[in-house]
Amino acid sequence: MSIVPEAVEYHILNIPSPVLMMLLTWGIIISVSLYMRLKMSMIPRGISGFFELIFSFIFNSADSAIGPEAPRYYPLFLGVFVFVLVGNFIGLVPGFSSPTANINITLGLAIISFTYYQYQGVKKHGAKYLLHFFGPRLPWYLTPINVLMFFVEIISHFARVISLSLRLFCNIFAKEVLLGILASLFLAFFLGPTLIEKGLSVAVFFLRPLIILLGVLVSFVQAFIFAALSIIYVAGAVKEGH
Repeated sequence: MSIVPEAVEYHILNIPSPVLMMLLTWGIIISVSLYMRLKMSMIPRGISGFFELIFSFIFNSADSAIGPEAPRYYPLFLGVFVFVLVGNFIGLVPGFSSPTANINITLGLAIISFTYYQYQGVKKHGAKYLLHFFGPRLPWYLTPINVLMFFVEIISHFARVISLSLRLFCNIFAKEVLLGILASLFLAFFLGPTLIEKGLSVAVFFLRPLIILLGVLVSFVQAFIFAALSIIYVAGAVKEGH
C-alpha cells in the first residue's frame, strides 16, 4: 500500500480504495444494525436513544413533506442518510478516507435517488406523470411553449443529479484535503531542524481537533441535505397535487 497525506491508499484484492471504503461503510452499518437489533427495547437508552432521535427526525421530515404515504419511502431516506453520514465520518479517522469524497460514489447515490423518485412518480400517477414535464395545459397555438418547457424540465431534473453529487463530493473532499494538509504540515514542521518549526508543529497539532469538529458538523449537514433533497424530490413526484 502507498501512503498519502492523512489517508492510506489500500490495495486489497485489487479493489479500488473508494470501493473498499464503501464496503467498509456498509459493513459498519450492517454490524451496528445487527447489534442494535439485539439491544432493542421499548425504552431506548444510550446509543439506541441517539438512533431513535435520528430516525424520528428523518421520518418527521418525510411525513411533513409527503403526508400519510411517507412511510413507504422511509427506506430510501433513512438509507441514504445513514450511508452518507457513516461514509463522511470514516474520513475523520486517521488512515481512512470517506467514500463520499469520491465523485463516482456520490454520483451513484444521486442516480439512485433520481431513478427512485422518477419511478415512484410513474408508479403513482401512470402516464400522467410524464405530462408535468410539459407544464400547464395551454391553447394549441402555444404548443411551442409547452415543448420548450419540456426540454427545460428535462434539463432541470438531470441537473438535480449533478447538484446532488457535486454538493456532497465537494464538501467532503474539501474536508479530506484540509485534513491532509494539516497532516503534511505537522510532519514537515515536526521534522524540521529548528525549534521554531517544532513549535509550529505543536500549533498544527492542536488545530486538528477544531478541524475534526468542523468535519463532524459538515458530515451531519451534508447527510441531512442529501436526505432532505431526496424527500423533496419524492414528494414532488408522488403528491396528489402534482
